[in-house]
Amino acid sequence: MADPSGHAPAAGAANGMGAPGSGRDAASPVLSVLAPVGYPWQFNGPRRSRHRIDNRLFVPVNKLSTRYEGVTMLNPWPPRRFDLLHGFNRIPLTRLPFILGFESHLPRAFGMEGSGYWNRLVDRLASPQCRAIVAISERARRVFLDQHRDDPRLEALRAKLIVRYPNMPVPAIEDRLAGEQPGERPGEQPETMRLLFVGSHFARKGGCVAVRIAEMARERGLPIEVTVISKLEVGACSWTDPTNQDFYKPYFELLKAPNVVFHQGLPNAAVLQALQRSHFSLLPTFSDTFGFSAIEAMMNFAPVLGTRQGALPEFITDGENGLLLDLPLDHLDEWVHSSSRERGTAAFERMFRDEVTRLAEASLARLLPLWEDQPRLHAMRRAARETSTRLFDADAASRFWDDFYVEALRRPLQVSSAGSAASGWQAA
Repeated sequence: MADPSGHAPAAGAANGMGAPGSGRDAASPVLSVLAPVGYPWQFNGPRRSRHRIDNRLFVPVNKLSTRYEGVTMLNPWPPRRFDLLHGFNRIPLTRLPFILGFESHLPRAFGMEGSGYWNRLVDRLASPQCRAIVAISERARRVFLDQHRDDPRLEALRAKLIVRYPNMPVPAIEDRLAGEQPGERPGEQPETMRLLFVGSHFARKGGCVAVRIAEMARERGLPIEVTVISKLEVGACSWTDPTNQDFYKPYFELLKAPNVVFHQGLPNAAVLQALQRSHFSLLPTFSDTFGFSAIEAMMNFAPVLGTRQGALPEFITDGENGLLLDLPLDHLDEWVHSSSRERGTAAFERMFRDEVTRLAEASLARLLPLWEDQPRLHAMRRAARETSTRLFDADAASRFWDDFYVEALRRPLQVSSAGSAASGWQAA
């Protein structure tokens, strides 16, 4: 298979050392690493690094056919020699040694399990060329092991499987709501509880729930304002939504309500400011692998009201640093109705509508006692910030990845049983 850089690995790459005369120190070599651009790799690689990281666009071979969702080729131009490739989700077609992060399933070849194509992809993961398989959560690790539970290559895959959480820069800020609004005494209940929903996939991420919370609050005379930042993507684009576009008209109408503020898009800096002004972030999602928006919220002192699915329960402790609502889940903590074949039916629409209403009611029932207990609310805000800095700090992640790259090149990865998902090696 073609190497996207157009070159074989640099001399000495097999043991992490530079070529003679390269100036690389044997103890802390400087490597040349090829990686994708932007989301989601930016959450799952070093933000700053002593190594030379070249972020490039990948070739969207999946646009040719959904069959190719599981593979990628990175842009080979301009030509350059690389020691290592650090990919995410899609298995790279390259001769370079590589490590591969993933968020749920790997390979991403849904419906083709057991085919010749599937087996070739798994062979690449099991080969010595793949130095590490990096799950972004314990839940992703469980999904991967379940996916390959009957595969004769399972032990080869398990030997290089580790867990490393995503990361984000820690903003140097104080809680803007610690003293509440100007003119109010510290600890005195402010006039309005501000909730924020952010998510392009409006229905899947819980936007319907968010606007129903606003509607119920308005009907009951509760001082709640909901801000929604969303591209309003619904229906067939997601694996959880009713496919009938008319289903969403009542929810879109609620975006015009007097206690709802709607933005179809905002610069990231404005989103961060909105988080800092919000008492809670809303993520009552029907399906999320991790929820990067939850990390961003907690970094900015906004506790998350989420659903007890995916990786959210790994870092949201109900009642301490956020709130969790129950959903009917399968053995892998996925909503039982995800990818249903009935999404175009009236019965599915009724079920989805009822779940939205139930989650909105449950959200109000959990939020209102906190609103009446300001000291507890502010303790939860501090706990959210502490959790995010402890688990997701970008500086700590950069140090981890810098050492990890060198170790991955020195030998096919042998993972010790020590370590933790947040701070180091994690044996599967």
